[in-house]
Amino acid sequence: MLDDPVLRRWLVRRLAGLEKAPPAFVAGQPPYLGPVTPDTDLPGINTDEFPAGNFKPPQSSIRIELPGKTVELVPENPAALFTQSYGDLETLLAAHRFAWVPIAGAAVDPDWVAALWWAWADRFGTGDSGWPWHAYTAAERAINIIDFSRRFGLPGDRDESHALLVRHADIIRDNLEYFGEHYTSNHLSNNGRGLLRIGTAFGRADLAATGAKIMVAEAGRIFGRSGVLREGSTHYHLLLTRNYIDAWLDAKSAGLEQAVMLRDIAERALAVIPGLCLPGGMPLIGDISPDVSPAYLAGLTGKLRGGDRQTWPANLPVDRQRDVQDLIAANSAVSPDKLAEDGWHRFGEHGWQALAFVSPDGWPPMPGHGHQDLGSFELHDGAIPVFVDPGRGTYADSGYVSADMHNCLTIGGVGPVPMNRAYYSPDFRKRIVAAKPVVRRTREGTILGQAGFQHLSGIGSVERELQFTAGCVRITDRISGRGRQNIRRRFCTPHPVVRDGDTAVIDAGAASYRLSTGGEVSLIEITCWAAYGQGIRGTLIVTETGGALPVDAVATLERI
Repeated sequence: MLDDPVLRRWLVRRLAGLEKAPPAFVAGQPPYLGPVTPDTDLPGINTDEFPAGNFKPPQSSIRIELPGKTVELVPENPAALFTQSYGDLETLLAAHRFAWVPIAGAAVDPDWVAALWWAWADRFGTGDSGWPWHAYTAAERAINIIDFSRRFGLPGDRDESHALLVRHADIIRDNLEYFGEHYTSNHLSNNGRGLLRIGTAFGRADLAATGAKIMVAEAGRIFGRSGVLREGSTHYHLLLTRNYIDAWLDAKSAGLEQAVMLRDIAERALAVIPGLCLPGGMPLIGDISPDVSPAYLAGLTGKLRGGDRQTWPANLPVDRQRDVQDLIAANSAVSPDKLAEDGWHRFGEHGWQALAFVSPDGWPPMPGHGHQDLGSFELHDGAIPVFVDPGRGTYADSGYVSADMHNCLTIGGVGPVPMNRAYYSPDFRKRIVAAKPVVRRTREGTILGQAGFQHLSGIGSVERELQFTAGCVRITDRISGRGRQNIRRRFCTPHPVVRDGDTAVIDAGAASYRLSTGGEVSLIEITCWAAYGQGIRGTLIVTETGGALPVDAVATLERI
């Protein structure tokens, strides 16, 4: 609290009775769902028969890839996957979710999956609480085992596995992740997906209908008018797009009436993806989910051809793979103007292309997976990513959320936006950030007006302009106000960098670039994350300006 003046201000107003508590709600009970009662009027649903399983005890060790960690198991102790200590909670949750099964692709070992399912059921199958039975985790585990079983048969005793997977649905339904209108995230949608998938797999129309109802209702909460996920993360948008396609496939196969609506939601989410991609690939703006890697979902970008066994939907039956590929092929991109209304701006000229997320209200999304980086952008020169958003390697690393690790500026050591909190009301947020960011296109590029810092005293307007010419990008930051300020600008690149006088030379292999800032530059080694817990070496270029406001700070990037 001592480090957050905005929080202090809210607390003072709250104690004075000027800020009300969020509206009352009942946790776990979204208002559009009634009490849990059997619905005898529901029509029956189509369901697939699982093939007969034929599993034997594994004879050799296995290496399992979890987010941020590789685990080696021996046949004598499969339960070690669930009982050993992990430094990151997300690694433990991935083990309980059987998250490694779909990403193993053609290399999945059915005998090991069966052995681990037996080990898990023996230790945790009779429980109903704690992290192994967290609703999101239970949904992911059930879906991954169901998809596996459609290919190889139900592991373990068929009747016992059937009953245990249906029990997952009961626990999910009793622990839905609804936390009011102000703090319900994409997790509730995935709870619904778990119910839908369990219901369609085992002929439970009541579960399938409840799950579909949740997914359709929550789509209105989590997606913007353009179809983009409102949480400020490109990877999470891919993940939720996959989830809605996945739900549509089962709803269609089962004959659910909600299949049409689920397909419409999935198509709108798919239509966003081309607008989030640059020539060198999709920038990983915002958090990276531990569920699956961005590379595993690359087929949704249309960059991969069918038949790649290491990407989704390769773990699905062939007919469903075709349905996904047909859906992607028939997709039409949403208009850039619509996407810009929801904060995503793609722009550039002369072979340069940039993508920026500018939250429409000037705050990081809440709940969400965006960062405190208003004014940041990712820049590609053709297919070469020159400046990148480094992503975030783990949820424990708050440093990669801050402006200090993005292509933006800080004033007096403070980033452009305050930390958002679920209990801040819309009126309080407007009180702190009175003017919304404004993005304007120009002949030569783009200007971001009201680029943050409204929560700092002594700062007037802040504006960032990007101008593109044939061999150069000019980045101008204009800061008005009073007093003396220390201004730092940062640029992240995945390439080696050396200092040359007061400039930084970036070696991108096929091309080189010189960054000139009008002052000294310093270089800091960072990680550019490619997946949760996995990254490559990158460089943060930092330049500092001090003096009396107003200031115009210019950085020039040239091809050399």
